[in-house]
Amino acid sequence: MKKSTRISGILFVALALVEVITLCLGIETLHPWLKPFLIPALAAAALTALLPEHKERRTLLLALGLTFHTLGDIMLLFDNISFVFFAAGLASFLIGHFFYLAVLLYRLGGLRNGKEIVCWLIPPLLSFPAISFFDASGALRVVLVIYAITLLYVTASGILWRLRGRQLGWRIFTGGLLFIGSDAVLALNAFNDIDFPLRHAVVMGTYLLAEWFLVSGMVRQIQAGPEPEIPTATDPTGPAA
Repeated sequence: MKKSTRISGILFVALALVEVITLCLGIETLHPWLKPFLIPALAAAALTALLPEHKERRTLLLALGLTFHTLGDIMLLFDNISFVFFAAGLASFLIGHFFYLAVLLYRLGGLRNGKEIVCWLIPPLLSFPAISFFDASGALRVVLVIYAITLLYVTASGILWRLRGRQLGWRIFTGGLLFIGSDAVLALNAFNDIDFPLRHAVVMGTYLLAEWFLVSGMVRQIQAGPEPEIPTATDPTGPAA
């Protein structure tokens, strides 16, 4: 591991621990100052691990996804001032997930069997009943459905990669589930006014773990190169996964 990657990774873990511990203790004065630097620290670790060896489209897409998630974090710091900031934060995270999904689907190819087809049909089927729990209507409901479908596809892509023998699939799947959990707690408070002790700590803790699992999985995917060829009858062994 490069020294710059190690330093950036340690910085991210340190900032994340201070963020979650202080929120658990009810100290929220540091939150506005820490939050804007959390994802940039993770981005620094990811990009130093990839560059300059992996100067490619997926690296740029990952950087753009992390940039929009940073913007989303900053916008949500002001969501108590105006709904505009909440909408801007939601839009930033949605765009960031689009870039994440672009990384994860890069050279994935078509669906190969029944398991993969079922995996790809689940997200839209789950999104509509999930959104029904939240007190939102009109254009906001449409945006939430699109957001939910996109995040569910990010999660489902982890299953697809695991079905194809890539261990990184578990990281993507775990990160997607944690992101869903974090957003669900956030949405229940925003739309249904449901609160509980340590809510902020739970939201930030699951969110930061989700980002780490997703980003580390995408870094490993990029480092691994293209997907292995499917073994053929003339080449029964095929390349290693």
